[in-house]
Amino acid sequence: MKHISACSKKPVPSREYVDLSELYPLIAEVIEKGGNFRFYPRGESMEPLLHAGRDSIVLSAVDSIEEGDVLFYRRENGAFVLHRLIEKRGNTYTMCGDHQFGLEFGVKREQILAKMTGYYTEEEYHSLDTEEYKEYTKERIGRFPFYRRNPKIYAFLKKVKKLIKRG
Repeated sequence: MKHISACSKKPVPSREYVDLSELYPLIAEVIEKGGNFRFYPRGESMEPLLHAGRDSIVLSAVDSIEEGDVLFYRRENGAFVLHRLIEKRGNTYTMCGDHQFGLEFGVKREQILAKMTGYYTEEEYHSLDTEEYKEYTKERIGRFPFYRRNPKIYAFLKKVKKLIKRG
């Protein structure tokens, strides 16, 4: 059985490379029919939880969205992304990878394609219902104090910081 690594970077040895833009119609069909879709994401943005080439994720339909959920979405530029929901603000979402500090503001509900409902480390399944995972999620969200979560305050503080640096 071949493993499929859906990504936009180089394939991992022993895994077949398939670009997500080609794979997405299949993902959407499986999820729309109530199924789960498992694939190997690429990149470092979700480390230390997920490691490219080793770990795979299970995507399912989005029945509800809560802070801490790992969501699969498509940016307006067409790029597919798997990041954690840091905060909901009205009709938009603030997202960030676990291995990143730059927040992505303004993700809309219609951009969200699926939700991670579990993951595998090699072939060992991990549920998102464990206390260990819940604590990990709280820690990841907690890295962003209120001012970082608020785009207007964040932008203002960045300007103040630049002014201070200039003297």
